[in-house]
Amino acid sequence: MNNWIFLVVALLSPLMAFAELKEFTRDYTYIAGEADSKISARQMAMQEVKRDLLSEIGTHIYSRIDMSKNSEGETNAKQEIRAMTAGLVKVDVLEERWNGYEFYIKAKMVADPKEILKRIRNLAENDEEKIKLKEQLNQSAKAFEGLRLEMLELKRTLDHSTSNQEVKQLALKYAEASKSLSIAEVYEKGQDFYWGNRGEIINYAEAKKWYLEAAHQGDTRSQRQIGLMYTVGRGVPQDYIKATYWLQKVGNNGDVDIQFILGSIYELNKDIQDYAKAAYWFQKAADQGDKAAQFALGRVYEFGEGVQDYKRAAYWYQKAAEQGEEHAQFALAGMYEIGSGVQQDGKQAFHWYQKAADQGYSAAQYDLGNMYRLGVGIPQSNKQAFYWYHMAAEQGFASSQMNLGVMYAKGMGVQQSDTQAIFWYEKAADQGHPGEQYGLGAKYELGKGVKRDEKQALYWYQKAADQGHKYAIESLEGLR
Repeated sequence: MNNWIFLVVALLSPLMAFAELKEFTRDYTYIAGEADSKISARQMAMQEVKRDLLSEIGTHIYSRIDMSKNSEGETNAKQEIRAMTAGLVKVDVLEERWNGYEFYIKAKMVADPKEILKRIRNLAENDEEKIKLKEQLNQSAKAFEGLRLEMLELKRTLDHSTSNQEVKQLALKYAEASKSLSIAEVYEKGQDFYWGNRGEIINYAEAKKWYLEAAHQGDTRSQRQIGLMYTVGRGVPQDYIKATYWLQKVGNNGDVDIQFILGSIYELNKDIQDYAKAAYWFQKAADQGDKAAQFALGRVYEFGEGVQDYKRAAYWYQKAAEQGEEHAQFALAGMYEIGSGVQQDGKQAFHWYQKAADQGYSAAQYDLGNMYRLGVGIPQSNKQAFYWYHMAAEQGFASSQMNLGVMYAKGMGVQQSDTQAIFWYEKAADQGHPGEQYGLGAKYELGKGVKRDEKQALYWYQKAADQGHKYAIESLEGLR
């Protein structure tokens, strides 16, 4: 997240005490060019008056802040404030006139600086939804400014153009930019209702209406929003067919996140599950270097019905693993361990288990412990096995907890301790895994590593038997 917003919040904290509505009013007269229509002239007049209003609000706030002049921090912080304010505060048009060659507009913004700062402070929180909104507000501000500058430059060029052909081409570009600005305004209306900005109350049905209007005109941001609404069922019934219809339009434009979401929908949703389509979309994101997509593509090639290809799975796991993706490192290690899609290689298996284990991946820590205990691909070491089992056990990995109990009971790589053995056995069994519950029952029945206790044996056998564990059921019958 951009650090400037934190700087602004810190500097403005003393101002949070005042609460007063401030009305800012500005007017602007736009001189139309040859390519301007009433609509484009109004657009440009509106953009200019909004710029003036936002500048005045920024000046009002910054007049109360002591910052070094011309500093990069001040410049970037002001840009943040303007972008946030543009997305949060409504512009009310007080008067507008068009006489065919000039468009006059007078508008106001009514804002409470305290409330603006409160909203900005909220956006600075490390919350996924707020981060998303902040990014969208910044992107919208940049998009509007980019279109404004593009239209001004085209207007200037048109004013000095002497070639009829060039005038036609420039006028066409100007009309396209004006259309883009109109679509952007429709998208912004959708945003207002989706997030509850600029005085609107959150209303997903209304947001959908505006998004659809822009989406049908090719606006990828609106297509993205509609697709995501259908994906999660926000304000609309969850519908993966409609979701994929809109998201594919965005994915085809290279949006990595949407390509990944499409792949996930086709991989995991039973109603429209299609591993070939999942692979197609994951591939698009993976080719752009997205490590999560590379891992997902490997997973689809390893497990996806109809597309299974272990060599391809290993290839994409390797790609993701080299970028530090821990799940891919673990999966790749497993393939090397059993020789699936690659030449069996204990050293490579150990290498990748170690990489994932070093990142705290508990399943890899457990498997690394197994390799040290058995001496597979590395010299056997009970101490190292104990270390890695302990690392995974501390994270709640039941099999590691059980193995740790065994090592304490037998004094393998650690000083023998029945107390610690029981502690870890029960940790594993308490997680509800029938295998561990059966194992603990057997230890109590036979007195292996613990004092023989038939009642405890019956208790844990029953726990496992209740989950259908075959050997636990047989052991219960034997004890009774």
